[in-house]
Amino acid sequence: MMNLQRIYILLIISFLTGIFSYSQTISSDTISGNKQQMFISVDLLNPVAGFFSYKKSYSGFVSYKIKNKWAVTAEIGYEKNSYKKNNWDVEAKGIFGEAGVNYMLTNNPEDTGEGFYIGARIGFSPYKQKVKKYPVKEVDPEGHARTVGGGSLSEAGVSSGWIEAVVGAKVQLGKTPFYIDFMAKPKFLIFSGKQENIDNLVIPGYGKDKGAANISLYWGIGYKLF
Repeated sequence: MMNLQRIYILLIISFLTGIFSYSQTISSDTISGNKQQMFISVDLLNPVAGFFSYKKSYSGFVSYKIKNKWAVTAEIGYEKNSYKKNNWDVEAKGIFGEAGVNYMLTNNPEDTGEGFYIGARIGFSPYKQKVKKYPVKEVDPEGHARTVGGGSLSEAGVSSGWIEAVVGAKVQLGKTPFYIDFMAKPKFLIFSGKQENIDNLVIPGYGKDKGAANISLYWGIGYKLF
C-alpha cells in the first residue's frame, strides 16, 4: 500500500513541477488580486461513463474566490456503485460531500479565473451498503486459505471519510461565461465505519476496492456567476 501512495505522490510532484515551470512565464503583476469571483460547475465525465457501466455518479461544486489567488470550494454528489470480484458482491449508494480550498497558480492578464490550480479537500459520505455475498474461508492443515462457502449481510448504514489533494485547470470557452474544468484528485482514506468488521469495498465519492489510497477524475462544465 505504501508503494501505491508513493506512486501517487510522485505523480503529483511531477505534475506540480510542470505547472510551476509554466506559471513562471506569467507575470504576477497581471494578477488583480482582490476581484471577487464565483463559479458553479457540474461533472460530465461520470454521468456519461455511467451509460456504459453499473456505476452512476452525479456531482457539482461551487467555488468562491476569497482573497488574492485563494478560493473556497464545496462539492456535493450522489453515487451508486458495486464491487464484484473475488467472490464478493457488494452494492453501495448514497450522497457524498467535499469541502476545501483552491490556490490559483496562474491567471491570465484579464483575471478571468482560468488557469492551473492546486487544492485540498476533506470528504465524507454517509451511505447504504448491502453485502449480497462475501467469501467464507478456512485454513487447511498445510496453512493455505481456501474458500469454503459464502454469506451475506442485509443493507445497513455506514460512513467513510477521506482527505484529498487536487490538481486542475480551468479554461474559458471563448468570451463566454462558460468554462471547461478538469481535476485529478488523489484520495487518502482516514476512517471507514465497518459492518460486522467487513472492509468497505466501495465508497460513494471515494472509489472502489479497499485500501488507503485512490484517485478520481472530474471533467465538467462551469459557469461564472460574477
